Amino acid sequence: MADAFLAALAPGKLDALARARQAQQQVNKALRAGAERELERKRYAAALAERQFNRVDPDNRLVASELERRWEAALRELRAAEDAVAQRASPEPAKRTGFSKDLNNKVVALFDSLPRIWADATTDAHRKALLRCLIEKVVIDRGERDIALARIVWRGGAVTDLRVKMKVNSVAKLTRGEELRARLLELARTGMPDDEIAEILTREGHHSPNCEDKVLPITVQRLRLAAGSR
Repeated sequence: MADAFLAALAPGKLDALARARQAQQQVNKALRAGAERELERKRYAAALAERQFNRVDPDNRLVASELERRWEAALRELRAAEDAVAQRASPEPAKRTGFSKDLNNKVVALFDSLPRIWADATTDAHRKALLRCLIEKVVIDRGERDIALARIVWRGGAVTDLRVKMKVNSVAKLTRGEELRARLLELARTGMPDDEIAEILTREGHHSPNCEDKVLPITVQRLRLAAGSR
């Protein structure tokens, strides 16, 4: 999904600037709505903590102290949520529709650095919000094997078709399962150890069920023993 997103943004960088600004407005709106929902949750939690503290027997100092600590923590989280909503609600200054050469150069640099920014683990919430704004729908044909067909319909009508690797629970469900089995037994008949067979099969592009990038020695062993090869 991430590769498709970056590929969709690559062509026509400057021509897409207006759409990018509109998308950013939608992202900001989505983030603001999320902050408001979080604020409501914090308000409820703070009110609940206050009610629990008010109901406790004052003579039970240990319990009262713990409930007071929880209430204070809930209030701190509430203030943080209020600050987040206030920041999201701050109006942005009006922007001109024309762009200087300097701004255009900055936009190009931004698009060039987008893969690095996208890979940053700290931007996860922004990534999800951006995808929700730019994607109309995703249709997946799961099928019965380890390759699923996915169609991404972007807002505006563009379409991206993908072949997505999926985990399966048996060699029989691998697209190249029969080829894998035949090649494995061919190598096993030479007396080659299981781990070496696994390495060769991995280099030839095969992989085990539930493992997307390599053939595991245990897979070799199971198939070899199932075929009666010792």
